Amino acid sequence: MASEIASPPASDNNISSIIFKAVIAIIVIAILIMVPAPLLPPHRISEILHFFLGLNWKMAYLVAAIGLQAVFYFSIGVLSAFTVRRASDRRRRLLQILIVPIIIVIAALVIRSVKLGFMPVWVNAAIPMVACVFGVWMGLGLFYGRGFLMSLILVGVAALSLWGLSGGNDAELTHLTQRHLKRLVDSRASIPKGDARFGEMVRLAFSPLPDSGTSDAIAHNRAAIMALGITLGNGRLAKLIGVEDFKLLRSAVQLRKGTSLRGRKDWSQHFCLSAALAVLENPLVSDAGGLMKEQMDALSHGSGFSFGDIGADRAGVRFAAAATNSEEDAKAMQDFLMKGFTVDDFIPPLADLPEKLTTEQFQSQFGNLRSDAYREKINEIETRLNGCVALSPLSSRE
Repeated sequence: MASEIASPPASDNNISSIIFKAVIAIIVIAILIMVPAPLLPPHRISEILHFFLGLNWKMAYLVAAIGLQAVFYFSIGVLSAFTVRRASDRRRRLLQILIVPIIIVIAALVIRSVKLGFMPVWVNAAIPMVACVFGVWMGLGLFYGRGFLMSLILVGVAALSLWGLSGGNDAELTHLTQRHLKRLVDSRASIPKGDARFGEMVRLAFSPLPDSGTSDAIAHNRAAIMALGITLGNGRLAKLIGVEDFKLLRSAVQLRKGTSLRGRKDWSQHFCLSAALAVLENPLVSDAGGLMKEQMDALSHGSGFSFGDIGADRAGVRFAAAATNSEEDAKAMQDFLMKGFTVDDFIPPLADLPEKLTTEQFQSQFGNLRSDAYREKINEIETRLNGCVALSPLSSRE
């Protein structure tokens, strides 16, 4: 009888359980809102993987990015599992296993898309979705296995460690990009028009920053390319790396007027946006692909399919790779760009390539993107790009 009197009322237990689950749900939503989008690893983590695993820099960054996203969204999934009520039978448990992951994944994608301003390409969301689903399943297993307290502690430690490790967006990239942007803006009165404007902005972006606090040539070049991407490509790139000085961004974007590449202002946009998105990393682990698709659709709206645009895109990607392939290549690119600018170094003649093709014209001449005719034209573009000095690693040329 005494034990019965001492036992708390069932209604109190239910209220405590509801409050606890509500707090967990609020924490999950708050973390999803606060975490940077896209979730990219600090440059230093890539260097650690590069050193200890012997991976090249690009592969090390890819591994770091995949690992960071997988661990984060797996932890979110585990934590989310504790927002559900304990099911009374096997059928309800199976429904939870199917429905809860879907709800969490949808919530994560919606929050991610609202923060970025566009929906991610589906392959960009694959890793977060899969990791989140497995996390929910693991959490439900722990929940029904009575490992609640231990799992909550583990998830809390993992989340805190991950947050401290990531430090938000790559702080070094954000800081250096802002400094590059400021220098471009401060130099706007002396920057000429046309192709010469493009060349001078590239030279300014890659020239040494006084008291930058880093001797890392790759980090310097990544920030330079991001600054060019924001200025000449698309200002919304700033959101992807956490640059929030809106007055500076407005001034930087105004530099786009009067800038061209081989006389084409859209090619300078294609080149710089593609280079910046290549720096942001592999499209399999970044929302950057969504911005690429949206921007390219906008640039080509009403003008049809253009092989020249593809050439400008590929030139930008290859330039970014050549400038960040290794410390030696990064330094060699800086030295090369200080000597001056020649259009032929960055992009070959492309005006003779087919462009403004309607869907019907493209299908009539090339069939589809897997046809021999299409591949032949792409191979021709790559051959032309091979002749541009700045589109291949430079250290081996010395």
